[in-house]
Amino acid sequence: MPVRELAEAESLELLAGAPVGRIVVSVGDVTDIYPVTHTVLDGAVYFRTAPGDKLAALASNAAVLFEADDLTGGRAWSVVVHGLARRLEYDEEIEPVADRLRNPFAHGPRDVVVRIVPSSVSGRLFEPGDDDTETLEPTD
Repeated sequence: MPVRELAEAESLELLAGAPVGRIVVSVGDVTDIYPVTHTVLDGAVYFRTAPGDKLAALASNAAVLFEADDLTGGRAWSVVVHGLARRLEYDEEIEPVADRLRNPFAHGPRDVVVRIVPSSVSGRLFEPGDDDTETLEPTD
């Protein structure tokens, strides 16, 4: 199955269309991953959350990974963002994006907005070639 490296713009476009992504945080020798509903605006990744372990980890170490992928229609893709995450605390930071953010899938209030500013974005697309007989669809 041929693999194609994606340009940053194409990677961000795919990422923007993904319903859920995963943020990876690391504090000391503990690494955690959390699914979040995200939005891509002007090259940055945003998500809403609530106070808890995720925000505590970001306050301790702002360097994060963010990943989303998809496996449908006989093709697959994966996009990884390396960057710095920061809780937005001022109205002048939140107001311009607040109405454009997706609602979180998790129940309960998610009033904290986090922005990830990418230092790098990489993506890969896997598409079946002419010789491929197997599909990427999961089997039962």
